[in-house]
Amino acid sequence: MTDFVQSSSRRFVAGAQWPRWHVFYGSPDGSPDSALMAETLRQAVIFLSHLCGVPLTHKFLMPHMSISVEPAVLDPLVPAQVAVELDVKDMKLSGGQLSALTVSARFVVDGTPIGEGAAAARIVNPATYERFRGAVPPVLPGAGEDLLACADVGHATQRNVMLGQSSRPSVWPLRVDPTHPIFFDHPLDHVPGMLLVEAARQAVRAASSRPDADFALFEAEFMKLVEFSYPVDVAVTQLEPHNALGVMRVRLLHQEDILMSLLARVKSPR
Repeated sequence: MTDFVQSSSRRFVAGAQWPRWHVFYGSPDGSPDSALMAETLRQAVIFLSHLCGVPLTHKFLMPHMSISVEPAVLDPLVPAQVAVELDVKDMKLSGGQLSALTVSARFVVDGTPIGEGAAAARIVNPATYERFRGAVPPVLPGAGEDLLACADVGHATQRNVMLGQSSRPSVWPLRVDPTHPIFFDHPLDHVPGMLLVEAARQAVRAASSRPDADFALFEAEFMKLVEFSYPVDVAVTQLEPHNALGVMRVRLLHQEDILMSLLARVKSPR
């Protein structure tokens, strides 16, 4: 984030800069990266909440996020200066303090819309968060040595791979590296949502044999926190097998529980 301006009581504009080249995010065809767009929206919602008086000690739970990407091409010679137009659709207060909000977003570069999004957030104080978590073993996972090949999921290094080798068709075990600098730039007590979105995208890439595949749009529902101690499967179902745009559902499963469900339409190959 580079700037943040409030234009009215419930409208804000966030400034963000996307680099020309990123060690993790980026599309080979120069189009906007759906996961980078999601991460930008996540940061904007959190900053907006703090601007509205939420203390830095409070915790954020995001039960829903959606992103749609326009067929735009970004200039590879300069960083993209992105304006994120935020419209707060719903705000809830508890004890006079912001406790939940829903935000819609419009992403613009040089006056051209490149995508839209929406996110919901629930905000709790540290004591409420601890009660919500309950007794959870403080176990950090190892990243695992049975990872898929990075080239199969659109990355240049094995450290960026979030999936292990599959033992069943279209199902891969989630692999979490708690030292990964993109997703763990500060201490966390559970697997972050943006890592789960990336794992879903990698599963779609593996299922479709398209390492360059990205989402034209996705809607993600986060039902439960994904604990480090959980064994989690990432399962892909293609809902429109004869549609070139590929509508897919990805579920993250712990035993019989659905932890996250993501419905996505995949960009058609250029």
